[in-house]
Amino acid sequence: MDAPVGLATGTKITMIALAPSQVCFNRLASADHLVFEEAEPKNGPEKCGWKLAASLHSVGDITFRPSNITTQCSVALASYIWLNDVDKLAQKYLGSGLKSVHHAGAYSCRRQRGNGSGTWSEHAFANAWDITGFELENGQVISVLKDWGKKTPRRKFLRATKKSACRLFRVVLSPDFNTAHKDHFHLDQGPSLSCH
Repeated sequence: MDAPVGLATGTKITMIALAPSQVCFNRLASADHLVFEEAEPKNGPEKCGWKLAASLHSVGDITFRPSNITTQCSVALASYIWLNDVDKLAQKYLGSGLKSVHHAGAYSCRRQRGNGSGTWSEHAFANAWDITGFELENGQVISVLKDWGKKTPRRKFLRATKKSACRLFRVVLSPDFNTAHKDHFHLDQGPSLSCH
């Protein structure tokens, strides 16, 4: 959990996701700086909800805004590893560590692309979450919407965080994918494989 990201880290996360849920929770519990708890099961309408999920409160000193995040265990596991990497990238590109992650949530009982039919979104099962930006310890706020297209160190930082996410999550969608993602990164551990 606290080792540097390697070539096989993403594959190992996928293997843990396919194992019985307790394997993943045991791995989460081994993390040095993760504060989490098991979330109550959620029975949403139709197929939505989860049987077992993790509610993340913090990764070391890194918190979540507006509140904690509840996701499937493999998303939580990848997020822990990723946020440790994002903290290092923030120090490298912007000279300050990561304080908080701004997000638009994980669970939403809906289909893909917000339409009323078709394939269910991974958000319907809390198997994804949307990142809108980052706040650093020195007070800087980096916004996916405002900073993705600017030729600044913030853009370099955001692009490095996306590249890092692509090594850990099965699907990463950024503003490069389409206008629906102009203001956030979509990260999920669904069956597809995509990095845009």
